[in-house]
Amino acid sequence: MALDNLIDSVYLYVPRRIAFHGAIFPFVILYLSWSYFCFYTADLVDFYFPGILAIAIAQALCSLCCYWSVSFRCLLSCRQVFSAQSAVLVKVIPTPNNGFTELVLLNSFKDQDLQTIIWFRYQEIKYIWNDNKKCFHSLDFPISCSVEHYVNCKGFNSDDQLARAVQLYGRNQLNIQLPKFNDLFIERATAPFFVFQVFCIALWCFDKYWYYSLFTLAMLILFECTLVKQQLRNMEEIRNMGNQPINLFVYRNKKWHPILSDELTPGDIVSITRANNDQNVPCDLLLLRGSCIVDESLLTGESIPQMKEPIENITDLQRNLDFETDKKLHILFSGTKVVQHTSPVKVTSNVRASPDNGCIAYVLRTGFNTSQGNLLQTILFGVKHVTANNMETLAFILFLLIFAVAAASYLWIKGTEDPNRSRYKLFLECTLILTSVIPPELPVELSLAVNSSILSLSKLGIYCTEPFRIPFAGKVEICCFDKTGTLTKDALIVEGIAGIKKDMMPMNEAPENTIQVLASCHSLVQLEDTVVGDPIEKASLNAINWVLSKNDFIAPKKSKIPPLKILNRFYFSSSLKRMSVLAAYKCPKITNKIIHIASVKGAPEVIKSMLQTIPENYDSTYLELAGRGARVLALARKEMTIIDTNNLKNLKREELECDLHFAGFVVVSCPLKQDSEAVIKELIASSHLVTMITGDNALTACYVANELNFTRSSSHIILTLSEIDSIWYWISDSYKIQVPLHGNITELVESYDLCLTGEGLAYLNQNHINILKKIIPHVCVFARVAPKEKEFIVVMLKELGYSTLMCGDGTNDVGALKHAHVGIAILARGKEKSRVKKDMFANKSKKPGENVSNQMKRLMKEIDEESLTVVKSGDASIAAPFTSRYSSVTCVCHVIKQGRCTLVTTLQMFKILALNALIAAYSQSVLYVKGIKFSDSQATLQGLLLAASFLFISRSKPLKVLSKQRPLPNIFNIYTISTVLLQFIIHFCSLVYLVQKAGDYIEDDIINTISSDNSLSNVNVTNINSTDSDEEFKPNVVNSAVFIISMTLQICTFSVNYRGRPFMENLVENKPLLYSTFGTIMVIFCLSMGTVEELNEHFEIVQFTDEFRVILVAVLVLDGFGSYVMDRSCLWLFGEGKFKKIPV
Repeated sequence: MALDNLIDSVYLYVPRRIAFHGAIFPFVILYLSWSYFCFYTADLVDFYFPGILAIAIAQALCSLCCYWSVSFRCLLSCRQVFSAQSAVLVKVIPTPNNGFTELVLLNSFKDQDLQTIIWFRYQEIKYIWNDNKKCFHSLDFPISCSVEHYVNCKGFNSDDQLARAVQLYGRNQLNIQLPKFNDLFIERATAPFFVFQVFCIALWCFDKYWYYSLFTLAMLILFECTLVKQQLRNMEEIRNMGNQPINLFVYRNKKWHPILSDELTPGDIVSITRANNDQNVPCDLLLLRGSCIVDESLLTGESIPQMKEPIENITDLQRNLDFETDKKLHILFSGTKVVQHTSPVKVTSNVRASPDNGCIAYVLRTGFNTSQGNLLQTILFGVKHVTANNMETLAFILFLLIFAVAAASYLWIKGTEDPNRSRYKLFLECTLILTSVIPPELPVELSLAVNSSILSLSKLGIYCTEPFRIPFAGKVEICCFDKTGTLTKDALIVEGIAGIKKDMMPMNEAPENTIQVLASCHSLVQLEDTVVGDPIEKASLNAINWVLSKNDFIAPKKSKIPPLKILNRFYFSSSLKRMSVLAAYKCPKITNKIIHIASVKGAPEVIKSMLQTIPENYDSTYLELAGRGARVLALARKEMTIIDTNNLKNLKREELECDLHFAGFVVVSCPLKQDSEAVIKELIASSHLVTMITGDNALTACYVANELNFTRSSSHIILTLSEIDSIWYWISDSYKIQVPLHGNITELVESYDLCLTGEGLAYLNQNHINILKKIIPHVCVFARVAPKEKEFIVVMLKELGYSTLMCGDGTNDVGALKHAHVGIAILARGKEKSRVKKDMFANKSKKPGENVSNQMKRLMKEIDEESLTVVKSGDASIAAPFTSRYSSVTCVCHVIKQGRCTLVTTLQMFKILALNALIAAYSQSVLYVKGIKFSDSQATLQGLLLAASFLFISRSKPLKVLSKQRPLPNIFNIYTISTVLLQFIIHFCSLVYLVQKAGDYIEDDIINTISSDNSLSNVNVTNINSTDSDEEFKPNVVNSAVFIISMTLQICTFSVNYRGRPFMENLVENKPLLYSTFGTIMVIFCLSMGTVEELNEHFEIVQFTDEFRVILVAVLVLDGFGSYVMDRSCLWLFGEGKFKKIPV
């Protein structure tokens, strides 16, 4: 059972003594045993040192396995125990995508009761052993004490109390230690892939491929150094995201002391004032006295500054603090900024006024346990290495290994037929063939594909904190959107007041009672010269031409209506769907008389139950207005008779929200964002389903859905699940269409579009879960849903097997954003449209006079210089893996385009790598059987050109418009397997035929070269059956032919299998790849025709006869054409990804 969202399970261990380590003791026995047998057996003496070497290699491999695998290390070096008191180490296994398994040290200390507290720290989070439950749990911070405890808290009264708290909780530090370059490089250089690559390079050195080995090693080291430098820059940026220590006052030992914020610990009482410069709230704080206005946009993406009230206003002092419920109103989060504070009105006997006259707050959580620390932890520990699907990669390699084993077996069988052939050389050649199925550039290329997408997205103002999610964006099937602030603008238009007269009246004709409700019932605050708060409330206040001043006074600019003073607020709650305010004004007719009024506004269906008298046209009016897309809020008020102004904090919400008099509906239109319609149209046209998930009224949401063409059925009629006379029906907005809940679901979803409210969702979930599972993918609008219900919808879609994307802009979307496969948070404070460079890779094309090698170096340097830092402060939010700095929903299309581009690039790389590996394996087997091989310069040229081509593929750009065709979601599918096998058969037949032809011409070639004294091949031609491994490399027709054939076949795989459109640039548009491909073809052509004699001499290619050249070129052209036809035929027969029709 998982401990929490971070840790899946833990196991306790005690380390073995070093002498009994599994990587030492068994091998000591082997060393002694082998030495004993060799000493007493004369036949084994010659094999003593090879045997010792083999044991040493096995021991080194075993030690490396201990380094690579924590579980293997525990198996060999530790003994599992089940008592925390006797354990020394703990193996921590995290939940998926939350880091890697680690073996950490177990610590302990004595608490104030002299009890031993056993703990460990994983990813900077502290876990404590619970001896009663026999399990670990995360450290319990004081976030759920009673309200009375916080109100009466006096901080730490002694140094002993403080010391115990520091020992338990630690200080408020976000310590991110930057490792040294050498340490990071050693970590990467000891990774399994890198060790395997070095092993392959060593084998090539044994086969005397010196230049090729050095080139490959240099390329690997250069790439790893680039990644290490990038990782160090990323960690530096992450460290800068953490709060820098600030000076503040803390109340300890009954006095205020100035300290740095990194010395705070939970339980401290601090004074918080308005931020100076760029100072943020240093930790998670509970506001005790005084009020604040806080900008939370850096953390949550919420553009509206939030009003924070002290808990001293809470009447029920016995209730415990509910962190999830109370956090919006009473808690200041680490990383946010206080833009305005109001000092406490009165000083209590518990804590005297602070020297800086700030708000009094209680420290709840510190360090990495804060909200900001959680964001840094996700970025820092979530996913260290950017790779493709590791299991698919492993399975594909094993699939290729089958063919490599066949090629190696063929070579071994043929080679052992010659008794004079060196078995050592033969074994080395077989090993080289087996290792050829894992190209050394595989991890490099797979990482480049994802890194290039991260870089491209950053240039579009989109930042990714979880890179592994980028390929998921290419698989998205259902796109979910929040409505308000995401699809619609925040700049709202107040149309007027409805429900009082027959027609809607403009705001300047609204009655006094209505004006008083609009003027008083809001959560707006005056910040310097600006009013901040909810856009609807700002628009309403402007529409009635009233102004808000400090201390919650509201006055008209011209009207004779008396000004209002807000005395108490009960803030809007998404669960209650209403807000209420107690306000007062002086009666203009009676001197010194103060009239108190209760102003309430909220959802019409909620306010209806609070009215003393309900107008006849109440329902029809607001339903009609909501049906045309307007946001409708019901207004109500009443005069309060007896109010004790000295005891306002004891006033209950229920006292205000009863026996109200209806004051009309305020009608607000929400204009769509400029690009919302175009984005939805593009998503639907590209085989995506779109769904709206909003807390707004169902009719309003359905109207917007119709405006944006969310509808999927031919009728464009949206039915909403509603209850009529205790029976649930699917009904239209006019009630003309009623479909029973238990009717034919298939016919229902084909004939109509569906809207599900939060109420209907809860009913189906509790009573008809099977119906809910069938219809939920077909619902195009979810309305009046709470944040938890948004999360539930996304989770259910995932459980049903659909790849989901969620796009939202506020804190109420956080749960859904985190649970979606792809969550995109729009920072609402950003601009609506991003200015994108016309061609962000314009400077990546080949420069005049630049050869392929120099171009590759330049591009590697650009990757190093431009490598995206993970994220900068203010660019990420806790809301989602993707964060857009702009409020435009075009970011959804950008993320999907890059996701498809990355997914397609990765799959194409696998196809190309597979074919190239198979071609290389069989080319080597053909050469090794005949006792010949490639020259060092030939292997180096081949490796350089292939690496350049892969680099240029990884930097492909997506097309500007999403295609209707969907990419294949994974490697293993009929199309990929069939095209790889059939292309390989064509290439294999071409290879066998041309090698056979080359053998036919070998004797004529020998005779011709002997008769020509100054011929290039006069000194280089050797017998085709030469098997002397110690001779210097000497080219012949077979060697030269196989090299040109394999080069051509490999470049053919790039040209045929790189199919950019409809997802990304095609070969002609990808200029670097086009130029490198064309350059390689020209080099191959020159080598084949012998037009540049110096080139042939440098790469040790013999001259072919004219007849063989014709056959060579003809077969290679036919091979390329046949591969192209075969690939496109497989594509036509088996198809690429298609839109999956959702079953009912």
